[in-house]
Amino acid sequence: MLVSRRRLAKAAVAVAAVSTSGGAFAQADTRPTLRVAVQANPPTAEPLDAESNVGYRNNYSIHDTLLQFDYAGDFSIKGHLAEKWSWVSPTVLEVTLKRGLKFHDGSEITAEDVAFSFGPERLTGDQAPGKPMVRRYWVSLGKVEAVDRYVVRFTTTYEDPIFEQRLTAWTAQIISKAAYLKAGDYNAWRLKPVGAGPFKVERITPNDSVVLTAHDGYWGGKPNAKSVIFKVVPEVATRIAGLLSGDYDIATDLPPDQLEVVERNKAKGVSIVGGPINNHRLIWFDKNHPVLKDPRVRQAMILSIDRAAIVDAIWNGRTKLSNGLQYDFFGKMYLADYPAYRYDPEGAKKLLKEAGYKGGEITFRAMNNYYTAELPTAQAMVSMWQSVGLNVRLVMVEPGGGLMADGNGRAAGDWSNSALLPDPLFSLWSQHGPASAQKARGIWENEEFYKLGEKLERSTKLEDRRAAFRAMLDINEWTDPGVSTLHQNAVFYGIRNNVNWKPYVFLYMDLAPQRLKFT
Repeated sequence: MLVSRRRLAKAAVAVAAVSTSGGAFAQADTRPTLRVAVQANPPTAEPLDAESNVGYRNNYSIHDTLLQFDYAGDFSIKGHLAEKWSWVSPTVLEVTLKRGLKFHDGSEITAEDVAFSFGPERLTGDQAPGKPMVRRYWVSLGKVEAVDRYVVRFTTTYEDPIFEQRLTAWTAQIISKAAYLKAGDYNAWRLKPVGAGPFKVERITPNDSVVLTAHDGYWGGKPNAKSVIFKVVPEVATRIAGLLSGDYDIATDLPPDQLEVVERNKAKGVSIVGGPINNHRLIWFDKNHPVLKDPRVRQAMILSIDRAAIVDAIWNGRTKLSNGLQYDFFGKMYLADYPAYRYDPEGAKKLLKEAGYKGGEITFRAMNNYYTAELPTAQAMVSMWQSVGLNVRLVMVEPGGGLMADGNGRAAGDWSNSALLPDPLFSLWSQHGPASAQKARGIWENEEFYKLGEKLERSTKLEDRRAAFRAMLDINEWTDPGVSTLHQNAVFYGIRNNVNWKPYVFLYMDLAPQRLKFT
């Protein structure tokens, strides 16, 4: 039977329709799944309530911000979802979105979504879930308005010296207004939010796994992994064994004393990446503890820690000591001449004598290696404290609020602080100021520190900001210690050689197509 050209054309269209709609002729997705063994996962995928080391690791792959630092370069600010931005006045910033950007559900990202992300229903309102974050991150924010479909206007309440940096930071992620309202219940939303990052949430299984799938409409290109599984494997040995056997592609948070295990097995196609990051390991003090209320006891605890010995013996010299809670990537705000901690056990004993210390017990809380090498570090410090006459008892707690929960009695304990931006406002001030967990839980506050923080936050003069920062460090880490910095943290990953990925100096795992590839 003769077939007309018209009928042949119709048949070709029909075949094409079947093949592109997932029918019998559809091409299989041959991209690999990235399997990551982690020590813990965040409880949700909503940045407003997942601010933690593990939250930083996962959630940057789910959500995008308007602006972003050049994390692999000089930390200059570049457009991300934003095409351009400019200051209309010292307190008005206009941001123009790139056009055609898509959320995970395929809807277009508009200025209305941006305004909603920062608006009263989600972030700034008295009953909004993000309200606790406003004092830490958005104290200068006045209002956010959609000027047209692609232009949004931010108005600040004062001339904020780092407002552009704030738009790169935690809680600045843009979410879909329509999807948020459709979810109805915040608890449902936080487990499967609709963002704009390279991966979308498939499911979150508490204490087991977080599964993400590729957002193929991602503005930065199609991801090179079809899915990512963050699998909770608490035991280091099991994470390493799974890496060596090929069950996992990346094993996170490997302690220094276990790196040789991976390095000895290079023949199995594995290696180590990572190093010091912009996160500090530190300890916190409850100044309302009956013994610790005297600052000289806290000072004695600080002087009796041999930080160099901890870095050399426990970290094998693979990280570095710090001169206070600051980083050299602060640039002009870095206080290079600020004195480093000294190890002075005799000075510690003298302070204890002056304080009239009679051997009262101090509880020190730690977790079972939530932080890399946490347990051996805690054990070493307890031994050092006991050697100068301090009666310190180590108590293990589960990850989460248990570290500082006053229901467990007054204490001191482990902690870490990250610097998400190259400015002390986003380390020292945001994490120890009036909106901090310490203040909320009644374990540390200092009015002079808060007054200086206001100067740091609002001044546009570099010399005034540096002076305020210096005085704040002195209060928080010596005069009336709320914390004591131990060393800069380091994160090491075991990785299979077919995975082409390198970490930043942040906890953020960038899995976008430009950063994650497979050979």
